[in-house]
Amino acid sequence: MAVSIKKIFWFTKVIDKLLFKPFWWVILIAIVFWVPFLRVWWWVITPAILVVELRTLYLWWINWDYAYAKTKWVTLEVIPPKEILVPLKAMEDVFTVMWGPLYGPPSWREEWCEGNLKDATSWMSWEIASIEGSLHFYLRVPTQYRHSLETILYSHYPELEIQEVADYTKNVPQNIPNEEWDVYGEDFVLGEDSPYPIKTFEKFFEPQGEKIAAEEKRMDPIASLLELMSKLGPGEQFWLQFITSSVDESSQPDFFDEGKDIIAKITKRPVKKVKTLKQDLIDLFHNLILGPKKEGSGDSASYSWIDTKVSEEGDREMLLSPGEREILIEVENKMKKPIFRTNIRGVYVAKRENFKSSHKILTRAYFSHFQTQNMNHLIFSKVTRPKTQYV
Repeated sequence: MAVSIKKIFWFTKVIDKLLFKPFWWVILIAIVFWVPFLRVWWWVITPAILVVELRTLYLWWINWDYAYAKTKWVTLEVIPPKEILVPLKAMEDVFTVMWGPLYGPPSWREEWCEGNLKDATSWMSWEIASIEGSLHFYLRVPTQYRHSLETILYSHYPELEIQEVADYTKNVPQNIPNEEWDVYGEDFVLGEDSPYPIKTFEKFFEPQGEKIAAEEKRMDPIASLLELMSKLGPGEQFWLQFITSSVDESSQPDFFDEGKDIIAKITKRPVKKVKTLKQDLIDLFHNLILGPKKEGSGDSASYSWIDTKVSEEGDREMLLSPGEREILIEVENKMKKPIFRTNIRGVYVAKRENFKSSHKILTRAYFSHFQTQNMNHLIFSKVTRPKTQYV
């Protein structure tokens, strides 16, 4: 049985992460001083290598230590009325309106001299916090966008109460975990490629049309989250945060390219593929180590090497199955809407004597509402969990 080349060289991913990515420039400089011919020209080659790393350090400094340090933020608490019968599409319009103020690709001067981030000039955070079982809704936004946010919210939800409050995360010690407090957190990421959508609010409606009242047609999945968060007791807090920044095809080309590839694959359109150097090397090592691929058995067996050429041909076939048609529609619907780069994280903070393991993962159950087997789902990231999960 053929063994996957990735399984054989599993350790290369670890080496790349721990050695080559952070210290590639040290390795190159070492090679320069080791090779006799290059050693003579170290004064030309070494600065050329270091200037790449210097660019990274400069952009980091001007982005975070200079520009971000001057950004003024405001934390707003939103107090909703007891009953909201406004259609859920109103909240979608709130996100659509806020895409504009948060979007602003920087010019050359803004990026290199003023410190604006290239891929996400600005962002805001939508947060739900449970403070010992008491639920609060917060919006964290740069002060220059506060007026736009309040205007669109009041236009759809005139009975809302919005007030500026202090940062609730400052109510716990800032050096946790410590002897008295413990903490656990998880980031959530998409399980499949980004163009595949998760289940959205439109899927949480009963299909009976006008046979039942509008408020009875709607199943609100956030109710289960709020119920779980309200179960927290004394000394416990849970913070759920959604950070959004506006992107388009120029700032996030990979997302749109992946979406177009998925559409082309489903509709059997011709797709032009170009092999990368990495793919060529993987195929080369596969052929050298594992040899040709065996097909069949006995005297009729045949052997073939991995083809180094990539076909650009494809037959267009519009006879789609219902499942393929559904995926195609949903991917296209997602790509035509305003796109946000989104970071989702949940943090559980509690005193050690009140710490409950079941409460630290309550968001996992909530996000299972939005999964679909044929498209996408949200899953916690194993990479960014606290260091207590590892050696």
